[in-house]
Amino acid sequence: MLNESISPDNGATNLEAQNKTAVWASPQRKRRRYREKGAGSITKVKKWFYLRSMCKGKTSITPLLNPDGTHCKNRIEAEKAAEGFQKILHATTKEEFANIIAENKKIKRQSGLSIHSAWDTFLRQPTRTECADSTAKKYEGQFKRFIQWISKDHPEIKFISDVDHNMALDFMQWLWGTGISAITYNKYAMALRLVFKHLMDPAALDTNPFDRIQHKRNEVVSRKEFSAEQVRAIFDGFQTGFFYETEVERLTTERKRERVIVKKEYIPMFKDEMRVLLCLFCYTGCRGQDGCLMKWNNIDLDKKVISFIPRKTSTKTGGRAVTLPIAPDLFVALNEALLWRGENRTKDDFVLPNVAARYRYNPSGIAKDVMKIIRCSTGLETTLDKEETFGRRKNSANAYGLHSFRHTFVSFCANAGVPYSVVASIVGHGNPSMTEHYSHIAMESKQKAIENLPSLSLPAPIGNGEAEDDVIEEPLSCRRRLIIDALPLADSRTIDKIEVILREDGLI
Repeated sequence: MLNESISPDNGATNLEAQNKTAVWASPQRKRRRYREKGAGSITKVKKWFYLRSMCKGKTSITPLLNPDGTHCKNRIEAEKAAEGFQKILHATTKEEFANIIAENKKIKRQSGLSIHSAWDTFLRQPTRTECADSTAKKYEGQFKRFIQWISKDHPEIKFISDVDHNMALDFMQWLWGTGISAITYNKYAMALRLVFKHLMDPAALDTNPFDRIQHKRNEVVSRKEFSAEQVRAIFDGFQTGFFYETEVERLTTERKRERVIVKKEYIPMFKDEMRVLLCLFCYTGCRGQDGCLMKWNNIDLDKKVISFIPRKTSTKTGGRAVTLPIAPDLFVALNEALLWRGENRTKDDFVLPNVAARYRYNPSGIAKDVMKIIRCSTGLETTLDKEETFGRRKNSANAYGLHSFRHTFVSFCANAGVPYSVVASIVGHGNPSMTEHYSHIAMESKQKAIENLPSLSLPAPIGNGEAEDDVIEEPLSCRRRLIIDALPLADSRTIDKIEVILREDGLI
């Protein structure tokens, strides 16, 4: 009876209301609002979305990402990303897991990771190991060269998922054809393998296209070491001058041109600081950047100890410092360098202020100056002839250079009978597996090693010819200046008495 009293219009209205109620209460809508039991819940922390779920009584937080590897920025993207995890949470068999993984990879391939946005995606990967800025820039340049090659030779490739092993092999063959060395070839292979390793998940790659690229055999031309006589000749040059012969063209009395050999003097920039820099290399075995950027907080003149973290191997060794005693010749040179401490820029405290400033904007300039110093003082040819250069190199290899002083230090230690473990501990071993092995090397062993090194009897720098208020021997002038700095109110006789007392106690 109730139905008969309802008009057609009222019946239509009630049917419409029932349909709306049915839509509102549909399982899809209810799942979207409340989520299915055991499927976790979406939470937002700051501007990113995460899926909070329970597994064996423990709460886990998973970032919700889009197929291209970017974080979900709104609720719709987050719910879509959470659906994949929901399926995984309810999967019970291996077949279900395999189907879910295959489906996710298919979705990622369809969405596509553009080759031009791949580098930014690589930088955002949480699994990526942090590296130095200089290393990251090298990786970026090598990867972008690969992308440029693809854009030119394979313009049809738009996504990283389309890159396969054959394409990677074609690129490496093209790269080898440009005439690069084996070392450069291997660096490209290593960098691209690393980048694609972290792009496999966001690009849904089944395999790394650069995994099976074979490395070329390295043909390294190592720097040669100096003899003790050659090192002395180098330091003598700071006192006597660096001279070289060169051929020049000049006009004769009859206005004719002729070429003659003339002798010229080479004066390196910041000559006094360069002398201390080479002394640092000789008696610590440090690398170029460590010596040029050495700071006073690395040096304890009272304890005669120098400690620094090698920049090149800092990431591999976990920031392990190299600590060693200061050799007598180096101690004198560092006391001389105290006079330049005030020349540092604000907030800087470099041992060699001008060298450090120059190294920051032109490191190759210092390396070239060192090679000129070597040629002028020893007569050695720093660059090998093309016939003597091994391997594929566009430029001739350098036989002697700044790094030769590090080899010289190791050579002097070996000739003095210093055990390899002690030498490795002093120069800073870059292999992390050897860190623990060398950590037990005591300072006494290092002290004996430094004492066994040959004394170069480094000449003191030439002064300006002006006499001081008292005439003393040059080897004591550095100590006298230190005493004057410590006792500014003391007169000359008091300082002389202090020196006598120090002599009697064997302190100088």
